[in-house]
Amino acid sequence: MLKELCYNGFEVIGMSAKVEQLIRELYHLSDDELKLLCKVILRQLAVPLQDPEQMYDDWNDLEVDASYAETW
Repeated sequence: MLKELCYNGFEVIGMSAKVEQLIRELYHLSDDELKLLCKVILRQLAVPLQDPEQMYDDWNDLEVDASYAETW
């Protein structure tokens, strides 16, 4: 999605407007609502870190492991 946005200026502008609208809406949330939102966002970001094989496609790649072994 981000790659597509880089090449399409109109979509970037549209996405930027949506982000700005979201930020304006955040000002209307209570402290408790902001804390809850922060926890939800952090949980969503942490998901890939729970399963490194999901995030790194070369996790069990012997060639990559050998390259790291040479480096270290």
